[in-house]
Amino acid sequence: MKRIQEVIKKKAKEYEERRVYVKCQTQHFLMVTVLLILLGIFVEFAYYSTIGQLGQKIAFEIVKVHVVKFGGIVGYAFLIDWLAAFLVGTLPRQLKEGLLFPLHRPTVLNTMLLILMFSLDAPISVFCVAITVVALFSQNTRHGYSYYTFHPVLIAYVVGVIGLMATQYNLGLTDISPSLTAPYRTTVYELHSSLTAFKQHYYSMTNVIFGLFEGGMSYTLIIPLCVSALFLMRRRVIEWRVVVVYFLGYILTGGLMGILIGQPLWLTVLFLLNGSIVLSGIFLLPDAVTFSRIVSFKYIYVVGAAVLSAVGCYFVHFVIAPYLVLLLLQGLVFLVGQMKRLG
Repeated sequence: MKRIQEVIKKKAKEYEERRVYVKCQTQHFLMVTVLLILLGIFVEFAYYSTIGQLGQKIAFEIVKVHVVKFGGIVGYAFLIDWLAAFLVGTLPRQLKEGLLFPLHRPTVLNTMLLILMFSLDAPISVFCVAITVVALFSQNTRHGYSYYTFHPVLIAYVVGVIGLMATQYNLGLTDISPSLTAPYRTTVYELHSSLTAFKQHYYSMTNVIFGLFEGGMSYTLIIPLCVSALFLMRRRVIEWRVVVVYFLGYILTGGLMGILIGQPLWLTVLFLLNGSIVLSGIFLLPDAVTFSRIVSFKYIYVVGAAVLSAVGCYFVHFVIAPYLVLLLLQGLVFLVGQMKRLG
């Protein structure tokens, strides 16, 4: 009997520590992502302002539209999360707690991640559908602990990409959305790997590094994302070894493939500037809920994700591949867990 009580106390302690860690990570991630989005809007303004006086007028209009759009997206995320919490019975009864309730849950945070992945150029309808998916897949249990088998952002991103492509098809648009392209992809598929053509399109590698081009926020904010990673590692919100191993795995695999393929050095460097990889390594891979199930073999998981992501970026899709790899690996972990239970 005493042994059973000790086990129960140990499990309760582990559960509480895990709940506190998830809450801490959610709050830190939310703060960082909001700052990154605001910085992304400023960088976009700076990019269009370089065109000249006409560019400044265009930049002001774009910023106004994106600020209003950002507010609408966040408002919808709050409403859908309140509704979902009310339906499952987790909405606090006190008004003050209820108003701030979504800030402590995954839905609003995952909405911020979707904005970084798609940028604010995606149609509002795509965001609404994706946020609804996020709310459905990231509901807390009645006890307040977040639990999900697949990261809700990854599922919502896939749904959003399908919705974005369908919207473009219905409108008769043939150009690829900026949120689904990047300097490397554009260079390889449109500029035919020519350094001269690259400079004509993007001016210089410096412009790409500082995000002065039209594209998804995760690609225009490479440096701020790296600084955010250092901050989160310093605060012990994410495990630094996991992030470093993931980035090194991608860099080494990408560099080796560049050598084997005979790719020019500048193009290999451009390949390594992958915003999807940086975003995945900081916010998606170290997610406390999904990562807790692979602690016993975490470095095998991380190295596998890095290598497969690099291969996928070369041969599948430069922007989407890292997210698909994480989704597939989470599915594999789920299947292995189910087989162990049945066995």
